[in-house]
Amino acid sequence: MTTKVDYLTAKRTIDDRALDRRVWDRFVDALPDRNRDDPVRIVEVGAGVGSMISRLAAWESLPEAVSYRAVDLDSSCVTAAHERLPHWLEDAGYDVESYGEGLVASRVDGGTETHLEVTLEVADGFALDDDADAVIGAAVFDLVDLESTLARVRGLLRDGGVLYAPITFDGGTRFAPAHPLDGRIERHYHRHMDEIRDQPGSSRAGRELLEAAPKCGFDVVAAGGSDWLVHSRDGHYPDDEATVVEHVLETIEGALADYPPSILEPSTRDQWLETRRTQLDRGDLVFVAHHLDVVARV
Repeated sequence: MTTKVDYLTAKRTIDDRALDRRVWDRFVDALPDRNRDDPVRIVEVGAGVGSMISRLAAWESLPEAVSYRAVDLDSSCVTAAHERLPHWLEDAGYDVESYGEGLVASRVDGGTETHLEVTLEVADGFALDDDADAVIGAAVFDLVDLESTLARVRGLLRDGGVLYAPITFDGGTRFAPAHPLDGRIERHYHRHMDEIRDQPGSSRAGRELLEAAPKCGFDVVAAGGSDWLVHSRDGHYPDDEATVVEHVLETIEGALADYPPSILEPSTRDQWLETRRTQLDRGDLVFVAHHLDVVARV
């Protein structure tokens, strides 16, 4: 079984390729640029292992001074962020000093200094009290009730603040080579998201976010596709991306196991999964997932 930390770490390179750069640029351009006396305040909910913070740094997308509050419900993810983030920021050219709850990082480039203060917390990000310039929720908004969550996001943002919601799942889970059971498996998997699993969320969250945001007081300023595409090269998957595909297969397996045999025979499920795992082991499996990136302003 893959762990959540392994999965989140492995998908960094997939997200790097997938993110819509036009939407990314609109988000970055929306961030104010203030000095260290009044740093830009960013809150990230579902921050995982710290991938978005390191990406903002590596892609030179941070304002001059930033106070970054990274929050996740999973303590193992926050622990991993404490361990990994300093190294990732150092790779991006930052000098890093860690302390108990986070770190301070700085980089000088051409006479311009970027100063970043990060706190890492185990908490429900949507239950926080804050006054942020930006809220980030990557691969989060397909796991929540949109209207109530957007209301909470509004409470986190100051007037004119922006929400960045990238990698929001939007109804496509595809594999190649084609298998006769693909359509049936996908329908059952997506129905599980919509009707069966205990937690809220939707298999069509990307498009539903575009519809819900204006009703909740947001102005959608940019949106675009951010599809995942994972395939092997010369029989090998790059980096650790096979871990992501295996995690998806495990998630599908868990969802399908909730169906009674009258709807989906266990042997049918097992046949499809065995075929896909054999293809993954051989480097023959291609995986595609459809997502949307959204930027919205209050």
